[in-house]
Amino acid sequence: MSSIPGLHVMAVVLLYTTALITYRLYFHPLAKFPGPKLAAATGWYEAYFDLWVLPRGQFMHEIKRMHQLYGPIVRINPNEIHIEDSSWSETLYSNAANGTRDKYPPAAHMTGTPDGVFGTVSHAIHRRRRAAISPLFSTVSVARSETRIYDMVDILLNRISEQIRRDGWAELRLNYLAFTTDTLTDFCFTESMQLLQDEKKAAGWKSTIQAIALLTPLIKQFTWVIPLALALPVRPLEIIIPDIARVVKLRRDMESQALLAQRKKHPQNDNIFESILTNRALGKHEKHHKRMAQEGFVAIAAGGETTGRVLTTITFYILENKEHILPRLREELVTLMPDPEDRPSVSELKNLPWLSAIIKESLRITALVTSRLPLVSPNESLVYKDWVIPRGTPVSMTLRSILLDPDVFDQPMQFRPSRWLSNNPDLEHISRNYLPFGRGSRMCLGMNLALAELYITTASIFRRLQLELHETYKERDIDIVRDCFIGEVSPESKGVRVKF
Repeated sequence: MSSIPGLHVMAVVLLYTTALITYRLYFHPLAKFPGPKLAAATGWYEAYFDLWVLPRGQFMHEIKRMHQLYGPIVRINPNEIHIEDSSWSETLYSNAANGTRDKYPPAAHMTGTPDGVFGTVSHAIHRRRRAAISPLFSTVSVARSETRIYDMVDILLNRISEQIRRDGWAELRLNYLAFTTDTLTDFCFTESMQLLQDEKKAAGWKSTIQAIALLTPLIKQFTWVIPLALALPVRPLEIIIPDIARVVKLRRDMESQALLAQRKKHPQNDNIFESILTNRALGKHEKHHKRMAQEGFVAIAAGGETTGRVLTTITFYILENKEHILPRLREELVTLMPDPEDRPSVSELKNLPWLSAIIKESLRITALVTSRLPLVSPNESLVYKDWVIPRGTPVSMTLRSILLDPDVFDQPMQFRPSRWLSNNPDLEHISRNYLPFGRGSRMCLGMNLALAELYITTASIFRRLQLELHETYKERDIDIVRDCFIGEVSPESKGVRVKF
């Protein structure tokens, strides 16, 4: 008799599951949209590709396969429509004047920062929160920091040179991550982490960033993981799940820094926390140190790694194509930097057409954001060709697919800076689809700082150092094979290594 209640529970679960699947397949508002029935029936289809198919983070490839089978519009899970048509990106990722777009909660909360700019669902609240910190990342603000960026570059080049003399080679992904993180923390938190001065500390930071990346496929499926971990003591986490412990320690550190800023009597708008505290449009509850810590966490976790990865790509492709790209670059740099130690402004560097073309092409071919970015139109239906997508439906596109779209970019997997020169008759067309920093009201806040780092670092390295690749292979060390929100290379990668 004791087993009867258990049988009742099993029967209820089976009945509920059957009813839910039936609803999703035949009565759901998205039931008419094309796509695999299994994907429409359960979110475990997506979880399987991201969590079980090695090297994990493989659902991005399955989405590609779906589009090949079903066309440009596909229902990729029970609730979400994905569109692969670059021309439609302006409709989805629009500015507020062309329609309100809220963020889809599961996508917004994948970083565990529901109250930060990245994790804010509501368009109106996002707009206020973004406005509080956007002046810090303005063109004018970044221009005031150019000298500090050059100072960091000096340390970076000395470190690379010392490592090559000591070991015969230097690994750039770690060095660039240290540089961009030091620059970012100096810019956003008024005090550099000084990773460039301490190789052991830099390696530890890389492990933290890798922990965040490798956890992303899990957190995308189970958004409660980080909130739960934040409620637990760090010590047991360090023993049981060290990767999550690293994330929790970083969040706690951000909370401590935000609390110190909150206690400052006269904030001067010198960092990201003071920018929030001095903003008059935000209410008192928006200035709580735990909320501010979420802004700091996303800035430090995302801002350093993304720019560092693009710098790695730039260096790789320039050195891989030394005979065709490097002589022209050096000739151009000499005109602006007759002395290798010269420090031209970013605006002057942007006037160099070949350097600008290299940076644009590197941002395009890196196509670093591999995760789809679903948005919701809360007030009106969206229309794609003959399809009417009901309002409130999460709709996504993938920036990587747009940047590598063969219908837009001829031979998209080839590194061709010349496509960005003024004599290209397709320049206007490809420029409309150039969105490495996103598009619309949710585009990347740190774009100006990232571009300043890319221009200054690229110009300085190739004006001052004579480098070549060392035991580095595109397929292993550059090509993206898995989705960790930003794309990750093979687990077997040894990084991008260079020597004199």
